[in-house]
Amino acid sequence: MWGRRRTAATGTAALLLAAALSAGQEGSRVVTVADTAAPRAYVVTQGGRLQVVDTSDGTVVGGANTGGRTTSTAVGRGGRRVYVVHGWSGTITAVDPVSGEVVGRIHAGAPLAHAVPRPDGERLYVSGSGSVAVVDTRSFRLVAAVRVGGQPLGLAVSPDGRHLYVANAQDGTVRVLDTAAATAETSIRVGGLPQHVATSPSGDALYVSSLDLGQGTGTVSMIDPGTARVVWSTPVGRGAGSVAVTPDGRRVYVALDRSVAVVDTATRTTRNLPFAARSLAIPPGDGRVFLATGTTTTVLDAADDRVLATFRVGALDDDGPDARAEAVAFEPG
Repeated sequence: MWGRRRTAATGTAALLLAAALSAGQEGSRVVTVADTAAPRAYVVTQGGRLQVVDTSDGTVVGGANTGGRTTSTAVGRGGRRVYVVHGWSGTITAVDPVSGEVVGRIHAGAPLAHAVPRPDGERLYVSGSGSVAVVDTRSFRLVAAVRVGGQPLGLAVSPDGRHLYVANAQDGTVRVLDTAAATAETSIRVGGLPQHVATSPSGDALYVSSLDLGQGTGTVSMIDPGTARVVWSTPVGRGAGSVAVTPDGRRVYVALDRSVAVVDTATRTTRNLPFAARSLAIPPGDGRVFLATGTTTTVLDAADDRVLATFRVGALDDDGPDARAEAVAFEPG
């Protein structure tokens, strides 16, 4: 099922993406927790081009061309490696974001979906084709494949690194894996077609976006990881994309078809923002929300959803569909 062939990259993929901080954002500011430097954002386009952005001012500080259509990206601990998933070709590419070199590839031999690192940086988990691939990041090789059934999509790791949560679209569940043993522990029925998952920074809540295929509408469900039960669900609009939780756990952001939903976790009320985001992410301990909005990355203040900045995404030789942002990722907390 999963191939074990690994190829070493040759040469340097040093093509950087052109980017600029758009003018006209009134009152632009960086919103992070006290004494925390603004993190770098790792933006990957649909065509597989990576750009590394200093989020304090939008400066591009690195990048690479991974050479394939992309479905997901993840960042290793310390930002020393970036992993780009080429879903249709079943390939995982490892990039040195400083030199711009492609330093390794794993050919899984099956279509892939999403990736997430374990907080300690020792393992990378990649979903696809009824399984979760487990990658040893030191040797960059596939060391296990855990059968979860159905159609595994979004992934999230608990803050302590002990559990991996897998959104399984085909059977309407979230599978819980033991990361130490690389085995499936339990299955939590959510309903609909679960798409993406995210944990609260404290680890006491798990949020799942799920799609009603017939209606095209989405919901967000909150799961108590301690009891492995759904506590509540709320409608969010049309679509059910990536999910991110603010550092204080008070808000959940969900990418929809043509908008972004903001769920108040205390009142369970939802409001929608007029942004068409392919995906979204919130850096650990940061008060900003990053949206992959076509040829730009839009940055919001999570306190009031005001636009703080817009970083333009553009390839040096390609401004077509492949230059649109597919995903934004940050170093794990």
